[in-house]
Amino acid sequence: MSSMLQKTIHDAFSAIASAVPERVALETATEQMTYAQLARRSGQIARGLRARGVDRGARVGIYAQRGVDAIAAMLGILEAGAAFVPFDPAYPANLLKFVYEDCAPAEMLVQSSLLEPGSAPFWSGEVLDIHSAFADGKGAPLPLPAVDREDPAYIMYTSGSTGQPKGVLVPHRAVVRLVIDNHFAHMGSDEVHLQLAPLAFDASTFEIWGALLHGAKLAILPAQYPSLDDIADALKRHGVTTLWLTAGLFHLMVDHRLEGLKPLRQLLAGGDVLSPPHIAKALQSLPACQLINGYGPTENTTFTCCYSVPRDAGSGPLPIGRAIAHTDVYILDDARVAVADGLEGELFAGGDGLALGYWNRPDLTAEKFVANPFDSRAGSKLYRTGDRVRRRADGNIEFMGRVDRQVKINGKRVELDEIEGCLRRSGLVADAAVTVSAPGSGARKVFAYVTEIENTSLSINDLRSFLKNELPDYMVPSSISVLSSLPLSPTGKVDRSKLPAPVAVVSQSTVAAAPPKSEIESQLLGIWRQVLASDTVGVDDNFFDLGGTSLQLIQVHATIVSIMKCDVSVVDLFQYPRISALAAWLTQKASPAAAAAASHMNMDERARKQQAALALARARPNSRRVTR
Repeated sequence: MSSMLQKTIHDAFSAIASAVPERVALETATEQMTYAQLARRSGQIARGLRARGVDRGARVGIYAQRGVDAIAAMLGILEAGAAFVPFDPAYPANLLKFVYEDCAPAEMLVQSSLLEPGSAPFWSGEVLDIHSAFADGKGAPLPLPAVDREDPAYIMYTSGSTGQPKGVLVPHRAVVRLVIDNHFAHMGSDEVHLQLAPLAFDASTFEIWGALLHGAKLAILPAQYPSLDDIADALKRHGVTTLWLTAGLFHLMVDHRLEGLKPLRQLLAGGDVLSPPHIAKALQSLPACQLINGYGPTENTTFTCCYSVPRDAGSGPLPIGRAIAHTDVYILDDARVAVADGLEGELFAGGDGLALGYWNRPDLTAEKFVANPFDSRAGSKLYRTGDRVRRRADGNIEFMGRVDRQVKINGKRVELDEIEGCLRRSGLVADAAVTVSAPGSGARKVFAYVTEIENTSLSINDLRSFLKNELPDYMVPSSISVLSSLPLSPTGKVDRSKLPAPVAVVSQSTVAAAPPKSEIESQLLGIWRQVLASDTVGVDDNFFDLGGTSLQLIQVHATIVSIMKCDVSVVDLFQYPRISALAAWLTQKASPAAAAAASHMNMDERARKQQAALALARARPNSRRVTR
């Protein structure tokens, strides 16, 4: 066993930084930071926090996008003896405020450029700019506290079935166990990792510490909403060798930017069921790259099981593999007795990767983190994953589904009960039920069914606006169907199996959808209808009001760039979420040469693409029920 396994995260980093001080640790398109420079900056932050009273066991928030400053802040917080809490700038203010009030951070390190002038932040207290705070190194700081590997390293919030997210408390040992003395992927000083995951998503744990605890380079893609081209360009520019992608993003890259993945030596994907056709295409086109199917809940620190996909993988679903090192997995029945190989049971996980529990939720901690009947050591626990699995004859574990109503959307865990609770909490509906599309069907979609309050007329636009202020975009339903009543089982509970097929989202506007007024509007309309799987989209509809997500917008961007050859970024699409506005902006910014080229595009080819898009949209499941 490596002696590094006994260290805290920051002690393990310090040992690496001392051994390779001049090696590049962090790199973006515009800056680099060596291990020595990173150690110096994190030390300044640690001493500054200590001078402000931050002590062992405190929480310190980080409100920033991916970047050099955010990584230095994480290390500095750990050195000060505290745990960092990442706040995702993409989350709505109400959700950020809940997390802040729940974890009560002693300080907030903030990327000041994210603050809107004149707007009140979701936290109280002084704004400590993440770039410049404590950079002068002045003051007489307190000595840094001794920290144990059992101390909390971070709190990461995941979806909760009670209607509010819950904070998972992860200790140092769990992170070190993930990246030290583990062999599910090659981790060494010769690797270049890409930091692509949001800081509040636990895949970032593998990206960041898999690089920095091995003396490798961590390339950072700071953009909040990178396009597929941005990802491909970053892989090439930085010489990235190791990449982690959610299932949804993996499918998009394989479909639209497969060439961009060719520099990789290893590609980890997961967070949901991977599509067998995409796996086959990747295996055929990336002969020098090892594909790895990664599985694991946040409560067991990023990865619990992994499966290295062989070149001769068949066309069926991939297994999630075997437990990674320093991890215990058991497949148990309802009486918590081990089931025989080939039989289904619930997956329980334990070992060094196990979280300490949920912050401020002793009841839920006791429910989910149970005594380990296979370990006589005092206090040994197992986490109930809620996943139904079975062990195959070859020893690999196969994922079969969920015990409860938890799903993965774009790699992030979602409790459908939380969405239902949010709908009911709106005060705009009488009752609500939520379902989700099947895994492996492309981008996972959430479908909501609601009933109206008596003697009222529901505004779907108002309801969607409420949800956007309460939930991350990937949790906002793609469609909201209004029913006269929800189907009930004989026991009086909602029978979700009898809910009608979801209908395509349409505008609630009382004005008939205006036809496209130009060729560019017609092209954009075909792309939107293909991605949203709806032939009722109009040029004045808002993409997000129609249930579009940020992942779908990345797909729209990739198609626009491929078909229309437009100079447009994903951020531009966020800024112009209506076809009419986007078309006007693109026309205005296009050069005369580009405009001429667009006007002379082969009409037959345009017509063929439009017809294909509409055919795909009409082929999706539909319903005669009205969605407003």
